[in-house]
Amino acid sequence: MSDEDEDGVSVVETATYRVTLGAHVEAAPNHHIPEWMEVELFGFDEPNAWARVELRDSVPRLVEIGWRSGPNAREVVPKDLRDNDLTGIVESLYAGMVIRVDHHDKTVRMGYPDSWFSREITEFLRQRRTGKRRITSEFLKQVAQVYRDNIGHAPTEAVARTFGVKHRQATDYVKQARERKFLPPTKQGRAKA
Repeated sequence: MSDEDEDGVSVVETATYRVTLGAHVEAAPNHHIPEWMEVELFGFDEPNAWARVELRDSVPRLVEIGWRSGPNAREVVPKDLRDNDLTGIVESLYAGMVIRVDHHDKTVRMGYPDSWFSREITEFLRQRRTGKRRITSEFLKQVAQVYRDNIGHAPTEAVARTFGVKHRQATDYVKQARERKFLPPTKQGRAKA
């Protein structure tokens, strides 16, 4: 069962879990990501587990995690903390909620668990969280586009915001985009796109 309210919040509930999603936002070029997600896994005779993921600086972060024992369930024990891969489950579910728009192929994709696309998105989200990212020509073209789109006001800062990195890293991305000729050369202190 799935419902969506006027604020873009949607709820998907089955016999084993409930997922509540905030509205999707473009957190990276062509990637629309829920602003937040809450997951509750129903344990029946075991404790229920829950987690909340929020976008912080355009990067999904696990911000809350816990277990709750219902009236007919056993108590929470240390084994629940060791054996439960709640973060892996949440990561997998969150990857399934990312929407990628490919303007070149004119396609919109949304993953489902264990698909090649969800695995690709899981890696994309992991790179955003850790700050490690493969610098490809396609990526640097995206950097150049963000830079050009914001040339009138703080273009490097826009790159930092868009890709969820510090200003110093964004400066390096812009430099690499210039080296590969995706942006024209510039003079000291003058932005040029």
